[in-house]
Amino acid sequence: MVNVSSAGCFSAGCARASTVNNMKKTLFLAGCGLLVSSLAQAQSSVTLWGQVDSGLTYINNKKGGSSFGTASGIGSPTRWGFTGKEDLGGGYRAIFMLESGFNINTGNLIKSNTLFDRNAYVGLETPYGTLTFGRQSDLMDDVAIRYSNAFWNRNLYAFHAGNLDSLTNGYQIENAVKYRSPDFYGFHAGAMYGFTGSDATGHTSGGYLSYDNGPLSAGVTYMTTKQRVLDLYTYFGFTSFLGQTLSATKTFQSNEVNNLGIGATYKITDALLANALYTRTDIKGASASTHMQNQDVGLLYRFTAAEALTLNYTYSRMGGDHWNSIEAGNLYSLSKRTQVQVTLTYQKASGEGATAATYPNGNSSTQSQLLAHVGITHSF
Repeated sequence: MVNVSSAGCFSAGCARASTVNNMKKTLFLAGCGLLVSSLAQAQSSVTLWGQVDSGLTYINNKKGGSSFGTASGIGSPTRWGFTGKEDLGGGYRAIFMLESGFNINTGNLIKSNTLFDRNAYVGLETPYGTLTFGRQSDLMDDVAIRYSNAFWNRNLYAFHAGNLDSLTNGYQIENAVKYRSPDFYGFHAGAMYGFTGSDATGHTSGGYLSYDNGPLSAGVTYMTTKQRVLDLYTYFGFTSFLGQTLSATKTFQSNEVNNLGIGATYKITDALLANALYTRTDIKGASASTHMQNQDVGLLYRFTAAEALTLNYTYSRMGGDHWNSIEAGNLYSLSKRTQVQVTLTYQKASGEGATAATYPNGNSSTQSQLLAHVGITHSF
C-alpha cells in the first residue's frame, strides 16, 4: 500500500510536473508567437493619409462672365491614399502607393471612372535605387514642379496656361516603369518609360538629374510622349491649331510632345527663399510644329515659422501670343497640419487675338484676367 501509495503519489507528482512544463512550453511558444508577430508588424506598415482643400474664388472674366463660388484643390490637391512598405532585409523594402484625387465640394472623382487617378504603383526600394511599376506621375511633376511659382505660392492658378508642361499631377503615365537612384553627395538621377495609355496612344519616356545640398536645390528634366492628346479648346479657346479644327468635343491629336524643365531654388537667408524655373514644350503635329516657353521667378519671405509672403512673376509665350502673370500670396499655418491661403493672380495677354487663360479656368473674353482666392488645407 505504501509502495502503491508512494507510487501513486509519485505518478501524480510527475503528472503535475508534466503539466507545469507543458504550460511553460505553451507560454514560451505563445510568447515567441507574439514576439514574431510584433516583429512582423514592426517590419511592415500601411498608412492612410490625405489632404482636403477648399475655399472661395472670384474670377472677373471666365469665358465672358465673372465667377464666384467654392473651389477645391487650389491651395493643395484634394486627395487621399494608402502607402505601404515591408522590410525584406538587407536594405530591401517592398513598397506601394494608391492615391486618388477628388473634389471635396462635390465628392466627385477628379478623373471619372478612375479611382486611383494620381498614383497606383508597387515596387522595391533597394541599396541601388527605387523601382516602381503602375500608373505614375510625370517626371515634370516629380522634379520641375518644386521650382515653380505655383508650388511656392500654393496656388493652382499660378501654373502655366494649359498645363502643357505637365507640372501639375493632371497628367499621369499609365503602364509605367520608373527608377530613382540613391543619393550620391546630393545628386539624384531618375528615368521613366510608359507604355500606351492615359492621354496618349504612344509611349512616354524621360529622365532627370537633381541636386539638393545646403541652401541650393536644382534640377533638369526631359520628357517625350508620342501621340499625346491636348485639350487646347478648353484651356485656350483655340478653334484651330496646327491645321486641326478644335471644339468642345474635339481635342488636338499631336504626333509628339516634348517637355524640358530647368529650375532651382536658393535659400538666401533663413527667412528668404528664391525660386526660378524655365520650361519649354515642343508640340509636333502632322505637318507643322510650335512650342511654348514659360519662365518663373519668385520670392518667399517667412515672417515667422507660421506665416510667409510670396511674390511671383511668370512670362509665357507661344507663337505670337504672350502672357504676363503676377501672383501674390499670404500663407498662414494654424498648426502643423492646417494652413490658410490668401492669393491674388493677375494675367495680361498680348498678341493678335490672344486672351488671358489661367489654368485650369480656360480663356477670358478679353486680354486680362483677375483671380482672388481664400482657402484652407488640412492634412491627415
